[in-house]
Amino acid sequence: MLATMRQDYFLIMGLLLVSAAGCQKAGPSVSLCQRLQDSNPDVRVHAIMEAAQTRDERALPYLVDRLDDGRDEVRFFAILALEKITGTDRGYKYYEDPGPRHEAVERWRQWLKERTKNTGMPEPATQPAVVADETGE
Repeated sequence: MLATMRQDYFLIMGLLLVSAAGCQKAGPSVSLCQRLQDSNPDVRVHAIMEAAQTRDERALPYLVDRLDDGRDEVRFFAILALEKITGTDRGYKYYEDPGPRHEAVERWRQWLKERTKNTGMPEPATQPAVVADETGE
């Protein structure tokens, strides 16, 4: 219960931060999966929080891809969303150096591949968000 409260707290705080930054939610014609891959990190964070709130399992492959995002805040909210939807973090820490982070992302990808295979659902094609570097420049 404490973990759920912590996750909800961070999701609410994230929404407030994104709103304070003047982030506008993309129009209704833009799908959640498209927004998860948007070049604007504020749009990606908002989409991640939406996926977490709705526990949208169709977003799982996109959330796993966001674990490799160049922006700390995107990785932070992506792992919170994955924890909320799946109940685990698979040892991923958004703030770790790229080496250990990459190993954890590979564990997530392997889990996703097994899950897709076991459920018979096709794995959607995802793409990395376009980000110049971790500073956003």
